Amino acid sequence: MLRAKGFSIIELMVVMLILAVLLGVGAPAFVETVRNNRMLTEVYALRATLANARSEALARRVTVIVCESVDSTGCAADPNAWSEGYLAFADDDGDGAADPNEIIVTRAVNAAGLTISFTGGPGVTGPGFNPRGDSLNFSGTFTFCDERGPTSAAALILRNPGDARAAEDTDATADNIVNDLEDNNVSC
Repeated sequence: MLRAKGFSIIELMVVMLILAVLLGVGAPAFVETVRNNRMLTEVYALRATLANARSEALARRVTVIVCESVDSTGCAADPNAWSEGYLAFADDDGDGAADPNEIIVTRAVNAAGLTISFTGGPGVTGPGFNPRGDSLNFSGTFTFCDERGPTSAAALILRNPGDARAAEDTDATADNIVNDLEDNNVSC
């Protein structure tokens, strides 16, 4: 009598059960990793834009402004439009607006769907860099949020000398929420 070769139905069911358990455990961790990487990518993109704007201000000997933009051609009137995108431009005439004859240094669109906000001092809506590389007293905090809330938020701190650094949880209570320039928890 010939014996059939292959897997029995019970063996296939056991393999399927093991695969289902592995996918059930691994998929949420993978989704969390993808979310973290999207946020980190946006933080690095804005940090690179700020560094490039500062470098261009030093090289061109002109003020370079970084502002929120909804159309990648000019600054938005809404100071909460950072989530749409932003641009950096050489402000040759010093009016704070991206004119058609001024050079756009960097354009960026927020493709990750994050909420990006900038919080600065009174009247500060966004950073600019003078020909010495200083941030023109536009110090503040860029906050990056998604649906997970403030415990998964990231922030980028810009100080007056023009340097940008990643925010950390520096307050006395370790609550896993990064702190802004004023050492307060960021909010989403």
